[in-house]
Amino acid sequence: MFRMHSIFCFLFFLVSFGATGGVEPARYADSIDMVLRKTTGKKQQVEMMLAATRQLSSTDPDKALIFATRALSASSGTDYAVLRLQAMIEVGKIQILKTQFTAGMAMVLKAKELAGRLENKKELGEAYLIIGMIRIFQGDYTDSYESYFTALRLFEGIGDQEGIIKALNGIGNICYYQQNINKACIYYVKALRIARETHDTVQIANVVNNVGLVMVARGQTDSAIACYREAIEIHTRLGLKIRLATNYMNLGVAYMNEKKYDDFLANFNKAISISASVNSRFNLAMCNLGLSDYYVEIRDPANKVKYAMLALNDGQVYKMREVVLQAATVLHDHYLATGKIDSAYKYAMLRNAAKDSIDIEHSTARLTLLEMEYTYDKKLREDTLKQQRKDFITIILIILVISGLITVTLFLSRQIVKTKNIRLEKQRLSDEVEFKNKELTLNVMNLLKKNEFLVEHTNRLIEIQQKASEAGIQSDILQLIKSLQRSSGDDIWDEFELRFKQVHSGFYDRLLVKFPDLSPNELKLCALLKLNLSTKEICELTGQRPASLDVARSRLRKKLGILTSQTNLVSFLSQI
Repeated sequence: MFRMHSIFCFLFFLVSFGATGGVEPARYADSIDMVLRKTTGKKQQVEMMLAATRQLSSTDPDKALIFATRALSASSGTDYAVLRLQAMIEVGKIQILKTQFTAGMAMVLKAKELAGRLENKKELGEAYLIIGMIRIFQGDYTDSYESYFTALRLFEGIGDQEGIIKALNGIGNICYYQQNINKACIYYVKALRIARETHDTVQIANVVNNVGLVMVARGQTDSAIACYREAIEIHTRLGLKIRLATNYMNLGVAYMNEKKYDDFLANFNKAISISASVNSRFNLAMCNLGLSDYYVEIRDPANKVKYAMLALNDGQVYKMREVVLQAATVLHDHYLATGKIDSAYKYAMLRNAAKDSIDIEHSTARLTLLEMEYTYDKKLREDTLKQQRKDFITIILIILVISGLITVTLFLSRQIVKTKNIRLEKQRLSDEVEFKNKELTLNVMNLLKKNEFLVEHTNRLIEIQQKASEAGIQSDILQLIKSLQRSSGDDIWDEFELRFKQVHSGFYDRLLVKFPDLSPNELKLCALLKLNLSTKEICELTGQRPASLDVARSRLRKKLGILTSQTNLVSFLSQI
């Protein structure tokens, strides 16, 4: 399989720190300068310069670095520590894009220290991403794994989806460099899923490019080409030149595997042109390696050596151990085949030194350990979160139970109070009825006495009338007697009914609803019986004889449906 596969994923991760949109650099930079001259607030100026840095980083790194450096200078010695931290991060990113790895590392380490003091997890995660990328350039995969997993934990802790994608993508890249294709694919798939879920177009293009590398490694060239074209479409639309150059290089490699050399050269020439326009030394070194392998394929020794030497020189100058390894291998194989043992030995030493410094076996073991630690930590966090949720639910349930008990207790207390009040009210009403019954009974007694008084005086008038000698006087006395007899009966009964209805309101109505055939006299008898008056008292009040009252009571029992002697008439009426 084509040897250059292991380089291009590494390539593309470098540019995954680029800007989020493209614009014509010179015009944009001029417009920013014009606006800055009119802006007086230092904070606003720094924010504008940082925005310009992010906008230009993938189209014109030189101008982007100028704005980032100005932002850093303007924010130094001010209260804008977060802005100063962001400026440090941007300077470090661009220095790495320009293959200034030593300066970039120094700046990012300062940013890491400041982010730690500020407890700014987002920028701290970004610092670890850049450190991990630099470690890749230096062939230190073990430390690179450490940095990426640290960044992954930080981003997961704050829910930064873009950061999570970058960290997963970076871990997948290292796996790919070490030819662990299946493991790389796992991380790429995770990163791509999150990118598509969050509709992060830039990160979709980044990861899709790397998925294309996996497809090539598995011999699925058509699928790889489709991935590269998707990434090219996105980066062309956004104007992200460095990323676009990477896509064209990877697409060229895919065509190389298919022996489509014209397509390979066409895409590589595009990559070289774009990389030169933005002065990306790293991309140009990758292009030289790719061209060297191309000339190996077409058996052109002179150009093979030429481009391998160019790539080796860049690798040594910029301390890119992977590039040194690839270029030194080409040169060693060439001089060994041509019988130039001294030269072959020289490049074998360079190759072995680069290979030893990369230390693939140790870094692979470290990856396994880090994955175990990460999985354990993640499970521990998930278990802790689940336990916290359970505790929260338990507390809520306890609160609900306590609230329920309090509510039930209050409800029962209110019901007890209400029942007690109802009982007291019934007792009060009962006492009031009993009192009024007594009062009514006394009133009836008074009426009886009044009736007795009237009867007594009526009888005396009768005696006087019988002894009167004159007919006129007898007639007048007789009229007076009749008037007294009539008025006494009516007045007594009217007054009784008035008082009875005040005490036993609705009694007549309820009685007539059940027994509609009762006569007025029977209703009066029911009222007197309800007051539990004796036969004598009723006779005195109504003017009836006891025998007549007994007959009336018997008829009343039949109308009320009382057929047995065991049922007391007074008790029966008291329940109505």
